[in-house]
Amino acid sequence: MTKDNMDMFKDELRLLSTGMPVTSLSPCASPQEEYQAAFEDREQPFLEYYFFADRQEKKRALTRGEFWELASSGAAYLLNNGVAKGDRILHCFSQNTLYDAIFRLASVMLGCVPVTVNWQADDNERIVTKAKITGARFIIFDEEFAPRIEEIKSRARIKSALEAEKLESYKSDGSWRPAELRQDDEKIVIFTSGTTGEPKGVSLSYGNYLANRLTFEHYFDVSETTRLDIFLANPLHHTNSTAFLDWSMRRSGTRIYLLPRYATLYWKILVDAAKRKRDLLIAPMVSRHVDFLEELRNRSELPVPLDEIKDALSKTDMMIGSAPVGPTTIQRMLEYSNHLPIVRFGSTETCLQVMATPRSLSQGELRKAFEAGWSHSYNDETIVGYYIGRDHSPFTRVKAVRAIDPAHKDYFRTCDTGEPGYLVTQGPNIMSHYVGDAEATKSVFQEGWYTGLRDVVFALKNEADGELDYYWMTRDSALLIRGGANYSYDQIADELSRVLVEDFNLKKEQFRLAVIGLRVESEHEDSCCVTIQLGQEAADKRPQLEADFIDRARKRVPKGFRPDYVRFADIPTNFKGLVLIPELRLEYKKSLEEKGLAIYT
Repeated sequence: MTKDNMDMFKDELRLLSTGMPVTSLSPCASPQEEYQAAFEDREQPFLEYYFFADRQEKKRALTRGEFWELASSGAAYLLNNGVAKGDRILHCFSQNTLYDAIFRLASVMLGCVPVTVNWQADDNERIVTKAKITGARFIIFDEEFAPRIEEIKSRARIKSALEAEKLESYKSDGSWRPAELRQDDEKIVIFTSGTTGEPKGVSLSYGNYLANRLTFEHYFDVSETTRLDIFLANPLHHTNSTAFLDWSMRRSGTRIYLLPRYATLYWKILVDAAKRKRDLLIAPMVSRHVDFLEELRNRSELPVPLDEIKDALSKTDMMIGSAPVGPTTIQRMLEYSNHLPIVRFGSTETCLQVMATPRSLSQGELRKAFEAGWSHSYNDETIVGYYIGRDHSPFTRVKAVRAIDPAHKDYFRTCDTGEPGYLVTQGPNIMSHYVGDAEATKSVFQEGWYTGLRDVVFALKNEADGELDYYWMTRDSALLIRGGANYSYDQIADELSRVLVEDFNLKKEQFRLAVIGLRVESEHEDSCCVTIQLGQEAADKRPQLEADFIDRARKRVPKGFRPDYVRFADIPTNFKGLVLIPELRLEYKKSLEEKGLAIYT
């Protein structure tokens, strides 16, 4: 970024209540000191890494001292191969690995900057693009990624590609010294998941992650002596696990359970972790994990008895984010855990955390808050919202506004209670900038607020304590426009899914359905384009659906929801189960053009 653009953010890392610097709440003078203090007690258990072989789990456990030594070797390994403070380095791992975690701490020691690579979605072309956008000249990679490295090196001007496993035998000569770090130094570049457009490189600072730590500790009301256990299976290339891993590295007494990915054995390992729970066991997850559990139960494929899973979940703070948490998920969570999950909300640009459902309400009061969004109406129109909680004062602040386009007559006017509008936020957790895109950065900061979420929400006053609760409706990039009105893709998909269940006798677990809008043979009006992905058990239904689905659905659903086209194909999703709209749009556009139809963009 230019100096002028950097000046835009230099005073951002302050408490919203008093204006004091966030660092005033930390006893440490620098980021480096904070990490060093967390690893002073070398005998503390720190990380248990699980890996899967022959349908069995194996484990490697490290104390804080052992982990620190490996990270020190990693820092020396990087330094001796030319990596210096400020250099960006692509983390090319094939799954969550012990080495990814180790080299993140090594990067703190050296002051270099990890750049995330999505092992679930990034092909070589996208990795090369990430290298060019960030100026990364180095790669750290694992064994499974090795066959791809030469092509990436040749196309992206990579100076060195380093094998992560070599740090095990690498001996540091002790000649290197830790980098001097400031809170505004870049800590990591995380690329967005691309659910609403091309992935962007988000630059997050050490100060952002300090705010993240303070936010979590305030929310969970922990003291210096609280012993935390954190259970991670979400990908480390995502902001979710990155934030929790960093928190554990900054906080003494915290233990991490790290899995390579979600798998059936997740539930067996969670049961073991719950049996050894100390003060708090926190498990970040997505709604799809709950769906997977239900499917395993229905197929009689649970890795441990259901009662043991229920007991484990009853002891676990389940933090669900990244997708709507509706009645089905809530019902399942209550059945499996006998308590409501924590719903959290945020984005990569906000260093994960902006809001969460409050811990101050009773289970009954929380249940009423969830239900309030499912039966809301505004101006005599029924709208559905999913509870995402409240902001984290004094670290984050939110409000709903009628418009975020400066040219709009209602620009930045605060919405009335119950009125849908755009969610905007403030706080020291907000990113520094998009890497290599000053225009995109400037476009998402207005009136001192971050406006890039583009989520449509409404707020209701809670009956129990009078505070404002926020409810997520949709993203504005996921709207079908027809007849002068906007319709949420998700809402249309829900209605059309009901047709499959009620008219064609399909079970919800036997299919996925996604909706996008494309201007087919029209310059002004979206057509409703439906993709259905059938499971193996429902594959024989395809001929009937091809013949009758559109006609049946058009007779049943509201006019604005009526489908125009249907195709049967796999639906591209990210690890959270969210539909990758840009990819789906491209695939659908191609399929219609092959039929000779004109698509207006």
